Amino acid sequence: MENNLFLLYGDDHYLIKSKTKTIIEKCGVDEFNVTVYDADESDIEEAINDASTIPFMSEKKVIIVKNCFFLTGKKETSKIEHHLDALKRYIDHPSEETCLILQVPHASLDARKALTKVVKEHATIEECKSLESHNMRSWVNRQLGQHGITIDTDALEELLKRVETNTEVLVNETTKLILYAEEVGNVDLKTVELVVTKNVEDNVYEITNKLLENNRAKALEIYNDLIMHSEDPLRILGILVNKYREILHTKTLLENNASKQQIADYFNATPGRTYYIMKNARTVVKEQVVDYLKTLEKIDYQIKTGQIDKKIALELFILGQV
Repeated sequence: MENNLFLLYGDDHYLIKSKTKTIIEKCGVDEFNVTVYDADESDIEEAINDASTIPFMSEKKVIIVKNCFFLTGKKETSKIEHHLDALKRYIDHPSEETCLILQVPHASLDARKALTKVVKEHATIEECKSLESHNMRSWVNRQLGQHGITIDTDALEELLKRVETNTEVLVNETTKLILYAEEVGNVDLKTVELVVTKNVEDNVYEITNKLLENNRAKALEIYNDLIMHSEDPLRILGILVNKYREILHTKTLLENNASKQQIADYFNATPGRTYYIMKNARTVVKEQVVDYLKTLEKIDYQIKTGQIDKKIALELFILGQV
């Protein structure tokens, strides 16, 4: 009997989606026989009950279960109580007509858990790991080279900076560059700045860093650039709050002697991002971050009650006037 159980894990969401698509194509089923469950929103038992039933007017069906964090060491935020015995029973007696795909968007699995051991023993496992920076550079050069296009060194660095380690964004933005530069045959820095979408979260992270460095002028420049690109100030405010909370959580983890890997696992972060999270947490004074969070909470209330314009409110926060 062919193996109809797949475990896809890793920090690259695009690769997980891509490999899932490939598995579905190999199964030869149409969209009407593909059902997706989210383990953050429903008990795994629901998906297993579905997997155990015969397909409707088809020889085979696919059941996808997203966010199977119960196979990792990640602290679960979902309040769903999973009947994990249902999954174990299914693995012992799987349906030949069902292809079950477990997706784990996390860098690592917890091999100490009994269920993880059972799944790994019976599943076809594929790690979906984000490309390292040097591999990304090679990939971009290959893709452009296939179309007779070269890219300047500073343009390539700016592209990677804007896409961070998001493979899906990298693929989409490289495709845009190919279409834009096909006639001229070269991508320079100006082209990247014109064509490639800025990573909003990355930019807000820069605002956070500049404020912690007390470089308010640069922080305001980045903020105004985001506004010029039609970003919602409320969304920026929300990301700022998350970034400062992240710093506080990291300070607590460091106080408890957490390692870099443990912090990376906690935030499901890449090594590069983890380095900067830890750097900020070590250099900033806790009270300063708490003050920023209190101020942002006050601004959020004032915006939502109509006391102040949202764009102006964040400008004043960045300038230290509130």
